[in-house]
Amino acid sequence: MISLFLDTTTKKLEVILVKDNDILGKKELESINDHASYLVPFIDEVLKENNLETKDIDKYYVVNGPGSFTGTRIGVTVGKTLAYSNDKKVVPVSSLKQYVFSKTGYDYYVSIITDKNNMYYGIYNKDYKDIIKDKYSTKEIFLKDISTLKGSTLFISENDVPEIEVVKPELDILKLMDYYKDEEIDSHSLKPNYLKKIDAESLL
Repeated sequence: MISLFLDTTTKKLEVILVKDNDILGKKELESINDHASYLVPFIDEVLKENNLETKDIDKYYVVNGPGSFTGTRIGVTVGKTLAYSNDKKVVPVSSLKQYVFSKTGYDYYVSIITDKNNMYYGIYNKDYKDIIKDKYSTKEIFLKDISTLKGSTLFISENDVPEIEVVKPELDILKLMDYYKDEEIDSHSLKPNYLKKIDAESLL
């Protein structure tokens, strides 16, 4: 089984090629507005380095948000197009939940992406099942949600969150793919999970 993982939802662009339980190649870049320029070349590079073509990929894992509106759209569009062109399935992956699989030993995991005075977050139990599925809300509501957790809790965030001790996100791609392996969908069904309304919509 050859799988390709794509994430363009944050400032870090990631392309990871996996065969069974081996990581064949990885391309990553931190940028602000260059994901569209680098995503397809990165895919080409990682495939050529392993003497593969897109038709050789069995399954696409695509992070479909929440996150940057433009970035999320880029990854979903490319992943959807490649999967459709090669008649393959797609696995949508949460940009929040993707980071919990590298952590163990806690009753709860809370993954956070800050957004000015608000935040995206998801809360998961020790088996990585959803307690609160990906959500976009105010800090006040977030604090109310986490106050209900009774047990050891690990908070994961790239940015500091006042009043909360956080650890930096890390990606365990093999555990992630194993967890999501049965959640594949048809390429037409893959949609961005923005959560937050884009600015134009918020003015209506």
